[in-house]
Amino acid sequence: MSPEARTQHLLELGDFQCVWCGYDLTRTNARPVRELLVPKVKGGPTRLENEVASCSSCNQKRGHSTSPSQYVEECRNERGLSPNAKLVADQLDALDAAIQRDGGMRKIRDYVTREAKRVRGLVID
Repeated sequence: MSPEARTQHLLELGDFQCVWCGYDLTRTNARPVRELLVPKVKGGPTRLENEVASCSSCNQKRGHSTSPSQYVEECRNERGLSPNAKLVADQLDALDAAIQRDGGMRKIRDYVTREAKRVRGLVID
């Protein structure tokens, strides 16, 4: 899948909104990016299950050190936003399933399982 097709898929998956702040990524001034939930520096793979669409501003604010569950809480509590925790949890669950199915990625297995559970607990219905 081309980078453009990946981005389009992730935009559609997130209803064309930033997963963290809800910004409309179809606006002319929007700069959507593909963000890795588990960054490469933490052993995260570049696979579709590990990606979400976000605005470049949220992507930069999150950086490489904040876990998905920490950033969901930070967006809510410190920034007053409504992140799409369900989508983050769904993607982490999909990554966890891919790891179980395909093997490998020992460095992040436990981390992904733990983060999926934590974020799932943050989903507001």
